[in-house]
Amino acid sequence: MKLELTRIKRYRKKHKLMGVLIGKNPVLVMGLDLPFLIVTSVSLRAATAITLELFCIHMGTIIAALALCRCLPKWARPLAYVAVSTFIMIFVRLWLMRLFPTVTADLGMYIYLMAVNGMTFVQAMSVEKEHKIYPVISGAFLSAVGFALAMFLVSFFREYTGNGTLWGTPVPYLLRLNGIRAPFFGFILVGFMLAGTRFLNKKLMAFALNERARKEARFKIVDDDVTTQPPRRPAL
Repeated sequence: MKLELTRIKRYRKKHKLMGVLIGKNPVLVMGLDLPFLIVTSVSLRAATAITLELFCIHMGTIIAALALCRCLPKWARPLAYVAVSTFIMIFVRLWLMRLFPTVTADLGMYIYLMAVNGMTFVQAMSVEKEHKIYPVISGAFLSAVGFALAMFLVSFFREYTGNGTLWGTPVPYLLRLNGIRAPFFGFILVGFMLAGTRFLNKKLMAFALNERARKEARFKIVDDDVTTQPPRRPAL
């Protein structure tokens, strides 16, 4: 019995992680940060630069929100969170200019717009003083990872199909679409990704419910067998 319960807990924990990264990805489900996913996902280098910037801004702002929500009224928090995000963006931009000088120049205003990205603002505003630190930090981290997964997936497809390169290096390709790097194709790709995410989310939920029902039915059968067995007579 203990072994079966351990397996169920392990399965539920694994499904919860998949649900956050795919089924409940704030970028795909709530439509947050879609401009970055549509416009800037033209190469793996651009995806790396944008993801590093978002990770620093997102985690730094959420950590600051854990402290600021205890001393600031509700009306003052948006200005404080935007100020923190902007301060982090200034230093991260200097770092990215040294790592990816060409890519940073091509991204242009999107480097600055990351300071007011929707995912960071929404999650920061949802932090309250009664919230525990670990769930807030882990939730913010998984949201950043979910953004990275979507960003790299779209960027990989667009760079490989549009340029025939990966990380700027020419590679053999089977299909070449020169216009796939245009924002119009970005809308199409993200639309397909949104539809696929909803479909996968439903499949994950159905699989979880079926697995749980099967486990509970097995335990019920075992419990019924135990309760219906006649008591043993004591040995003389």
